[in-house]
Amino acid sequence: MPVVKNTFEENYLFFLRELSRINHELGRLPKGSISVKKIGGIDYHYHQWREGKKVKSVLIGREAPPDLIRKINRRKTLEAQKKEILDNLEVIVKAVDPQAVTVHEILRLFSQHKINVLLIGSYCLPAYKDAFNMKLPTLRTQDVDFLVPQPYKGKKADMESILSDLGFSLGFNPDGSTYFTNGTFRIDFLTPEKGKGTDKAVLVKELGIHAEPLRYMQMLFDDPIQVKSKDLKYSVPNPWIFAFHKILIMKSRKAPSKKDKDLLQVVSILREIKTRPREWGKSRQYLNRLPPRWQRTIKEQVEICLPDFLG
Repeated sequence: MPVVKNTFEENYLFFLRELSRINHELGRLPKGSISVKKIGGIDYHYHQWREGKKVKSVLIGREAPPDLIRKINRRKTLEAQKKEILDNLEVIVKAVDPQAVTVHEILRLFSQHKINVLLIGSYCLPAYKDAFNMKLPTLRTQDVDFLVPQPYKGKKADMESILSDLGFSLGFNPDGSTYFTNGTFRIDFLTPEKGKGTDKAVLVKELGIHAEPLRYMQMLFDDPIQVKSKDLKYSVPNPWIFAFHKILIMKSRKAPSKKDKDLLQVVSILREIKTRPREWGKSRQYLNRLPPRWQRTIKEQVEICLPDFLG
C-alpha cells in the first residue's frame, strides 16, 4: 500500500533528522555523572566519565555547579530519547529500503539547492530501470558517488550544512578530498582529471568541498540522462557511456570483488541496450568516436563478455 509505505519513509526521515539533532547536542554536553565521596567527614563532588576502558575522575569541590548538573541531566534525557529513536528506526528499516530512501533524500536536497552534480556509481542502475525500463540487478551499497564538473557552474551551496540535516558529518581522505558519512552511508565527490593529472584534491569553492580527480571521468558528462522520480529531477550518465567507462576503469581495480561488480553492471546494461536497436546504434556511434586506444580496450573486453554486442 503506497500510503503506508510513504508514511514509513516519512517517519524514517523524521527520526533520522531527530537523531542528527540529538547527536549534535550531545557533542556539546559533558559525559558521565557526578559522584560524592566523604573525606574527613566532608562531602566532595567528582565529575566522572568513561574514556574507553578507563574511568576519568575530576574533583569539582564541595558543591557541584548547578550548570554542570543541568547539562548532565540533559544528556541523560537525550540519551534516553536517542535509544527510543534507534529502536523506532530498527522497526522501520524492516518495512522500507533505507538505502533507497536515504539516496532519494540526498538527491532531493541537491535538487532543492540546485547543486549541479551527476549521480554516478551503482545507484545509476535503479535510475536506468526507471528511465528505460531496463532489467538490471539491484546492487546494494553504502557508497554514493557524485561527479562534479570543472569549472563548476551550479549555485553556491554549503554542502556540509545541507548534509548535516541527514546526520552526515564531514571527513577527509588522505589526498585531501572531501567525503561525508553518517556512520552507514558515505558520500564521495569526484571530478575529471585534467592534463597530466595530479594526486591533489581539487577545490570546488562554490560547494565548500574538495573533489578527487580521476581519469576518464569527463566522458560521463557526454549526453547525460535526466531522471524524474517522485518529487525531483536528477542527472545520471548515459547508460552505454556508463558501461564503456566501467570497462576503462576496470583494469585499475585492485579488488577482484569490485572488478566482478563492474563486469556484472557492464554486461547487464549492454545486454539491455542490444535489445533496443535505436540505442544500440547510438552506442556504436559513440564508441567509434572515442580515442583509438580507448576503443581497443572497450572492444576487447566486450568481445570477451558479450561478443554479439559488436556484431
